[in-house]
Amino acid sequence: MELDCTGVILAGGKNSRLPGKKKTFHRVGDTSILEKLCALFSKLFKETIIVVNEPEAFMGLDMMVATDIIPARCVLAGLHAGLFYASYPYAYVTACDIPFASEAVIRHLVSRVRPGDHVVIPRTDDGLEPLSAVYSKECIPLIEESLKNNIFMIKKFYKKK
Repeated sequence: MELDCTGVILAGGKNSRLPGKKKTFHRVGDTSILEKLCALFSKLFKETIIVVNEPEAFMGLDMMVATDIIPARCVLAGLHAGLFYASYPYAYVTACDIPFASEAVIRHLVSRVRPGDHVVIPRTDDGLEPLSAVYSKECIPLIEESLKNNIFMIKKFYKKK
């Protein structure tokens, strides 16, 4: 069953976690992480958006390809674009370099959304996991304010809420 939620894959950024490599096309086994995420998201969501810096490299995908609206080249700007273009009030958001995204975890997080929630975010022993979370479109003005105030880190955005 597809979820009444938009799936957003953040695939822009500066490649800081895999320096010198296009993390979007990084292969794990015989497929790229992006191919695995796209297959999973196509199964889970009625709508999937991939937010990128270079859209021409992604035009063959069967999903909406978007770029940052606010040109900050950071996760928060990608989150903003994904929420802005989402057709549904909530979006599950992840990064393109998360190789082991779990259908069960995603379904669980989406099932935890209640009216009025802005963010449903898992907490692990390492802390909050902002790139495996459900965000409301209601976050858009708060993200815009953060970016306007040069707050680019997603964890600092949470501190405002």
